Amino acid sequence: MKYLLLDTNIYIDMIVSRSSSHTADSYELLKMLLDHDKVKIILPAIIETEIKRHIASEIHNVGTLVQKARTSINQIYWINHIEEIKKYNEKIKPLSRSLGNMDDEFSKNEERYINEAAQKITELMQYKNVIRIEENSSLLLNVQKRKLYKLCPFHIEEKESWADAMIIETLINIRDFIEIKDEDQIYFITRNHKDFSKGNSKTEREIIHPHIEEQLIKNKLIQLFHYRSLYTKTLLEDFSEETKEADIYQSLMEEAEEEKRAMIDSSHQDILNMERESVGLTLLSSDDTYYERISESTEIEGLIGTNETLLSSLYAEIEDVIEEYNQFDNDTNAKPVTDLIAKIQAYNVGSPFLQISYENSFTEEDVRDAVLEFVNDYLCPVEALESTRDSIKYKDYFEFNELLSFTDLKDNTVTLSVKGQLDPRNDDTDSIRIELHKNEDRISSGVIEVYYGYMNFDEDGGASDGSTESIDYRLEKVINDLTEIVQEYSDSINKIRDNLIKVRAILTI
Repeated sequence: MKYLLLDTNIYIDMIVSRSSSHTADSYELLKMLLDHDKVKIILPAIIETEIKRHIASEIHNVGTLVQKARTSINQIYWINHIEEIKKYNEKIKPLSRSLGNMDDEFSKNEERYINEAAQKITELMQYKNVIRIEENSSLLLNVQKRKLYKLCPFHIEEKESWADAMIIETLINIRDFIEIKDEDQIYFITRNHKDFSKGNSKTEREIIHPHIEEQLIKNKLIQLFHYRSLYTKTLLEDFSEETKEADIYQSLMEEAEEEKRAMIDSSHQDILNMERESVGLTLLSSDDTYYERISESTEIEGLIGTNETLLSSLYAEIEDVIEEYNQFDNDTNAKPVTDLIAKIQAYNVGSPFLQISYENSFTEEDVRDAVLEFVNDYLCPVEALESTRDSIKYKDYFEFNELLSFTDLKDNTVTLSVKGQLDPRNDDTDSIRIELHKNEDRISSGVIEVYYGYMNFDEDGGASDGSTESIDYRLEKVINDLTEIVQEYSDSINKIRDNLIKVRAILTI
């Protein structure tokens, strides 16, 4: 019997098309192979849990990528000449419409996609020839020991790899759960070389970590064990007889071509990363390092600090005015109504333009209401202030999204947003925009320009020419404009407070 132990990422690739080496029918092809009864899957229960834990976020990420693509397309502009803009519209508008339709379609169906994915995973996990292995006290204890002795996958500092440790313990103790014969073969397939492989080089990625190898030898499993990183290639080469009998060989051949192309692309990327690493440049495999560097920069910390200072101060000022108004309301109710009427009449005589409503037929309650209505209408719009206070939102961290927003007393919405994306490429540049908007109008913008640098090597492997990476921040104008807008609003809040103080004096409240 041949046994397959597939890591979590292999199953997810069957559901979410994030890897070109897994076609849309990978899921059905695996079931057909299991139907043939010559292959069985070893399924540690933790893998099913991990798949279901990650599948929703993976599907959600599909929608996020579509949204980013849609936003990027809509932000493109072109040379404003008649012929040029005509060619631009002919190419861009259909793309924008298509991405818009995709975005809308995904939003409508995201929940259904997640439910269907979970159902497919459940169906596969319960399929024939799938051997599910639950954790027991012995496995849990062994996982704790791996942690204690820093054995793979706990050899990586500050990485809590409990699920991977459970997979390893299930593998090396498989005889406790399944009767393994001398002629049986076990194939473990994973793309997670960081946790399971000997090292990160191309050669070492294909070799199981020595910690696991030692335990496989100890448990007399090493002669039955095979470590693989490519799913389709493994089925074609190591399961060729079984896949032909199951009538899926040709379909797997088509998958293998995509897998091969992906492997070549990965190799090219590995070489490029090794070259960059050798001269101290950041690896291009992820934007995380650049994102982290930007987030922790003095410039961005200054921007986030300014946002927090401005809006927390504005919030406090509005709170003070609302509290002042509430005290005014209480003091108005406490003032004898005859004194209040006298002050109202005196004010109305002296101010022919703005009058506090009063008639002899007013009840005591009408008089007090008239004062508050006058204050609300002309001096201190308390409901609008409360609405503004509740609209104030700001983040104490950096991200590609809205950093702050608030609505002023005229119902204008002010936002500060981060737009753009990082796509690290050798000798290339990306620009991130920090945009300040009032409603739909852009007031100003700042730019973070990321240059990724490069290094070329000659035939002898020596560095020939290159350039260091850099991040340039131009944020002064957008910070100044934001400060000016908030200050103007703060001035209007202080004017409201002054008016409230004046009317208190007039009415001696």
